[in-house]
This record gives sequence, structure tokens and C-alpha cells, in this order.
Amino acid sequence: MVTIQQSTIHKKIAYGVEQAKSVSHSILVSTSTKVDLIIDPVTFYERGKNRTGERIFWSAPSGDFVMVGIGNAYTFESNGGNNFGQVEKEWIELNEFSVIEPKERVSGVGPVILGAFSFDPRKEKTKLWGSFPVSKMMLPQHLLTITKNEFWLTLNVVVHGDTNVDEIVESLSKEQKDLCKDAHIPYEASFGKEFIIEEVSKDEWISSVDTVASQIRNNEIEKVVLAREIRVKSDFPFKTEDILNRLRKEQPSSYIFAVESGQDCFIGASPERLIKKEGEEAFTTCLAGSIARGNSEEEDDHLGNELLQDQKNLHEHEVVVRAIRSAFEQGCDRVIVPENPTLYKVRDIQHLYTPIIGKVKNTVSLLTLVEKLHPTPALGGYPREEALRKIREIEHLDRGLYAGPIGWLDSNGDGEFAVGIRSGLLQGKEASLFAGCGIVGNSDSIEEYKETQMKLRPMLSALGGSF
Repeated sequence: MVTIQQSTIHKKIAYGVEQAKSVSHSILVSTSTKVDLIIDPVTFYERGKNRTGERIFWSAPSGDFVMVGIGNAYTFESNGGNNFGQVEKEWIELNEFSVIEPKERVSGVGPVILGAFSFDPRKEKTKLWGSFPVSKMMLPQHLLTITKNEFWLTLNVVVHGDTNVDEIVESLSKEQKDLCKDAHIPYEASFGKEFIIEEVSKDEWISSVDTVASQIRNNEIEKVVLAREIRVKSDFPFKTEDILNRLRKEQPSSYIFAVESGQDCFIGASPERLIKKEGEEAFTTCLAGSIARGNSEEEDDHLGNELLQDQKNLHEHEVVVRAIRSAFEQGCDRVIVPENPTLYKVRDIQHLYTPIIGKVKNTVSLLTLVEKLHPTPALGGYPREEALRKIREIEHLDRGLYAGPIGWLDSNGDGEFAVGIRSGLLQGKEASLFAGCGIVGNSDSIEEYKETQMKLRPMLSALGGSF
């Protein structure tokens, strides 16, 4: 296994320390190399278990782009709000005098921050999310990037004028070797555990759907997304690596993610992209309106065609497309939107789907687009501020990172964020799983409840069970 040579690390860090002395502030040093063997990303993640609380996992649909971060070189976090602008400002400042090797950049290689933002920082926080700040973006000390069938390792470190070069080089080199030892061996998940499912405030949630649907019929608001929680309890601790491994196998068309903080982990398999930026181009997804998958190809096609003609779901989807197009037009010079939705199918559910592409204005950044888009009507409702007020008023759940933006940003300003749905919060022997539904005037509370059960299946299956 070829890792980053110790002499190369020493040279770059020593140069960074000299730079830090000359400019009288800290310097980011980042060095990357392409490795010559396959590394299993879940095995690499597991190898970093001594850094629990400082691990992060991100995989794009189809699994052809994966990033795994271990250790914490620098953290951007806030308890007062999502602070997208502040994160961007600090990230630009950190990169200003950075020492980066190689100079030619590969997307997702080198200095990359990964993390998540809360759904609604203004919602009263509960002890459920006590281990997590409102927002957290992390620059990993060790980053594995898998892209275009290439495997890259990056070391990131922030040095100061008095940093002990020999000491830090020895520590980083040893840790990288330990992470890579036998990491080519595919991770094998253990069998699922027996557990108990507790419905949290089920009757209150059903009642809230009826209340909101009535308010929508009275033209008080157009759409509200209401989410609920189930609590899963086991005799054994839930193991993040096992769940990641199952999600990768069972949900290949989704974004697979895991973000740790303290002893807790937010993990999921989201089908929904919020925003991707590559140079001047930006891509987003409108995903709203749902129906089950069929047990046969014929039944699946029948259900899909039913969804494409269902007026309740088409209206819900149109609200999302209208709002996302408006947000995109604020940040892009040219926006392309298909006339009609198609179907997006994952293992347990199929959705109405409309992709949108835009040419990003010169003054607009990825995090600016995240802030303009979040939360979309698919996650919060419409109009946005009225829907958020309604959720704060009527929803018992503290969503925390659930349904918030989760993703990554590199030093070139490119990156991607998904929305943190089809997800759960692991807390030792217990886990909270979350699901929500878009409520419109003709919503039926029992049918919406059944839809949330369908949306909970991916995470229940990944935990090793089912309803």
C-alpha cells in the first residue's frame, strides 16, 4: 500500500510552520497522493474507531464517489444558527495562505470540509440532539476519497509558528498507516439485532395532520411538511459500520452519510440532492410526491403511473418545483426546468422527480445557494417562513439535523449537499428514526401516517429489522 511518504509530509509541514511564523497566524497544510490498491470505505471508517466523534462518511448515488474523514484538523461549528456566510468566510480565510500539494486539483481531493446544518436553528433544542451543535463542518485530519475508480489519501493539518514538526509528522504517519492496514478487506456486517419499536406521539401527530390540512383548506397556508419520530431500543449497541454497510448494499441510488459528534451519530440514505456545484454549473432536485414500490414489475409500473396522474401528489410536487425554480433564479443566470416530472425509484419507495440545472452567477457561492434553497417546500412547506412558523408551533419533534443540508465543500468552492432524510440518530443501544410528509388540503391523516411508515423502512432495514 502506497501512503503519503513521511519525508513529503515533513517537508510540507516544515514549510507551513515557516509560513506561519512569517505571517504570524496559523497555516493549513494539505498533501494528497493517489494510492495503488483498493480501500474499502467502510473498513477505513471502522479503522478510525479510536477517533469516535470525529468521523464522517459521504457517498454519492451509485457509490462511485465516496469520502471518509477521520480525525479533526479544524472545525466550523455554531450553536447560534446555521451561519452559512460565516462558515464560508472562515473557510476562505483558512485557505488563503494554505500549503496544498498537488497543485492540480481533483474534485473531493485535498482540503475538503464535510458536515451538516440543522433543519431549523430557531426551533427549541431538546436533549435528543444534545451531542450536536446547530451546525458542524469538519476538515478531516485524514481523508479517503474514491473517485473515478481512483483512491486518494489526504492529510490535513493546521500548523502554527511553534508547531513541533517531528512530533506531528510521526503521529500523522503512524495513524495513516493504521487506518490503511488491511483496509482492502471488504467490511462484513454482523447480523441484525432484535429490537423494540416505540411510536413517539403517534396520535398527536395524526391529529396535527388533520389540523394543518384544515388550515390549508381555509387558505391559511399552501403546504406544510410534518415529521415524526420512532424510538428503537436494542439489547446491544447499534454499530455505525454495520448500518453503513447495509445502507450501501440496500440503497445504492441514495446518498449515504454518517456524521458523528460525541458518542452519537446521525446516519442515513437520502434520495434527494439539495444542490451540487461544479464550476459555473449548479444542479438541484425536486423530489416530492410518493408511492410504494410494487412486488412485481407490472405492479411497480402500475403504481408509478398512478403517481404520475395523482392530483394531490402532482400539486405537492408543483409547489416544490415553483419554489426551487424561484430560488435558483436568484443565484443563476440561466435555469433549465423540464415541463413534467418523471419517476425516481429507490428500494422501498418511488417519487415524482424534476431535475433543475442553472449557470451560477459569478458572485454566488455554493453555501449561498444552500441558504437560498433550504428548506425547500419538500422539507418545510410553502410559503417558507409561514411553514416554518407552523412547524415550530405544532410539531413536537426537535428535528436537529434531520432534513437539514448535509454534504461537502472543497477549497475551489465546489461541492454537494443532500437533504438529511431517510435518517436516524444512533445513541448507543437506542436510535431515533425520522420521517415526514407534505400536507396539503386534501391530505388524509391515516394515509400520511402509512407514508411515513414506508419512509422509515430503509433505516429500519439497515438497523436489521422491520415493522
